[in-house]
Amino acid sequence: MSIPMYGQNSTGNALGAMAKNTGYKEITTVTAGDASHTLSEDDGGIVFVNCAMASGAVIKLPTATTDNIGLQFRIIFGGTMAAAMTIDLPQAGTAVYAGVITGNRCGNGAGVADAAAVNRTTVVCTVANQEKSLELDQDDVTFGGAIGTDLTFTYASKDVVIVSGTVTVNVATTAIDLLQATSFTGTGWS
Repeated sequence: MSIPMYGQNSTGNALGAMAKNTGYKEITTVTAGDASHTLSEDDGGIVFVNCAMASGAVIKLPTATTDNIGLQFRIIFGGTMAAAMTIDLPQAGTAVYAGVITGNRCGNGAGVADAAAVNRTTVVCTVANQEKSLELDQDDVTFGGAIGTDLTFTYASKDVVIVSGTVTVNVATTAIDLLQATSFTGTGWS
């Protein structure tokens, strides 16, 4: 790596944040409330959910600050979930979600057949919505979160975390109905 030019790292710790996005963490504990579901800045990079997350599980993202602008978490689901779970920002922090996610219906290798027609939908969340929680439920057509869900959370400022990516729904239906009002809610983790 070359030496940065003078002032290149002075605002927002840009170079430090880049270094933090090279980690890997695997979540293998199903139990809701397990400490392994709480992410730190040092976990920036890939987070692979390799278990059947329990109902009520929460993946807790760290507080957004001016020092962690540029921090990213790419959360990939390789396991099913028992029922609803969330990926949350801290309730006490000022940061909210903004961004676009795409919902896809799919079958899987475990035998749930794919429906005949392709169905995709997009959900837009803006700062004005003031949302801190992304709701997931793999076999609910209004949420999604099945195997193959691939979401990126980018800390854009101390007040905004951009969420983007694809949420898969594991049901044999074309009735995919992800909405901003059901996919996102305003209560984060505390």
